[in-house]
Amino acid sequence: MENDAVSGGPTLFDQTAADFTAKVDKQIDAGRYRRGDLFLAAAISSVPSHGYILDYGCGPGRIAALLGGRGFRVLGLDPSPAMILSARQQRLDALEVEFQLCEARPLEAQSEVFDAVVCSSVIEYEQQPVELLRRFSAALRPSGVLVISFANSRSLSRALFQRRNLHLGAQVHTWSWQEFSQLLEQGGFKPIRNAVYFDSFLDRIAPLRFFSASQFIGALGLIVAVKQ
Repeated sequence: MENDAVSGGPTLFDQTAADFTAKVDKQIDAGRYRRGDLFLAAAISSVPSHGYILDYGCGPGRIAALLGGRGFRVLGLDPSPAMILSARQQRLDALEVEFQLCEARPLEAQSEVFDAVVCSSVIEYEQQPVELLRRFSAALRPSGVLVISFANSRSLSRALFQRRNLHLGAQVHTWSWQEFSQLLEQGGFKPIRNAVYFDSFLDRIAPLRFFSASQFIGALGLIVAVKQ
């Protein structure tokens, strides 16, 4: 999972950074980086052209690089030094993409700076998810956009593999779409479209890959919301 801003600290994500980065790069090379495709499409459709995006919990920075390649200015934050190292080792050429190691209390100095926040597989690890959403809201300009994924509690894939997967096992929360929509409202956001689901064991089987889009299969849901 592309997340490192987690309650258990960066240790797990430092240990798995190299393998995780290699896995993502393999998906990109094969043209099946579904996570990246979904986040990029959501940003293109909802964020002003050349807008300033915060990628919070950016991991190895592949989503940030995709966003930068489409003309967005991106700041990637992550508390894992190994993930930030992987992100900085990318060939970014002249892209307006920067990566920084998270401070102890991230976003406190970021007041109404960003046009959008992208947050991939982070919030399910947070002990206080509403507080994280409120920090996102404070960092966004009026009517700013949040593109965020959440751990889908209805996923068969999650139920089957949670005990075997270190990242899944470290998660603190899962939600249904309705529950997460309510959480967003508590944090100062209004969803503007239904959740899109992705990420399951069926992704490895090309003829069955489309089943990951089902709310009962995809381990993750992606939502676009606007700051209230």
